Amino acid sequence: MKKLLFFLLVLGAVQVKAQTLRVINGSIDLRDSTLNRTIPFEVTNGTKLVKYDIKVYAEVGEVTVSLSDPNDKKSMNVTLGTQTSSGGHEASKGELSDDLKPKVYGTWKFNINAENATGRISYQIEISKL
Repeated sequence: MKKLLFFLLVLGAVQVKAQTLRVINGSIDLRDSTLNRTIPFEVTNGTKLVKYDIKVYAEVGEVTVSLSDPNDKKSMNVTLGTQTSSGGHEASKGELSDDLKPKVYGTWKFNINAENATGRISYQIEISKL
């Protein structure tokens, strides 16, 4: 009986966590690409925290990542380029991560712009209502 009760408690905790955490992840491979990509995510009433981690590796070209709230106000804008001051190219990599406590509800967006870029972008966004 105690084992069954413990199992039901664990199962209930897992179900509650599944209902209160949403994860969006993916990657984009770039091969001499120019693209504009938007990754939208919903922040609803009751959202306590949004954690994001975006990794960019650019062998060639330029990649810009920005975060916009539902009112299209940018809260972050970062550009990673590979052109050196001597006119050549050198591979670059960077990582953006933060814990965001949003006060504006609606559709937030990560905007990714690449110009003649070769490399890889990976992202993970966790939306928590805990």
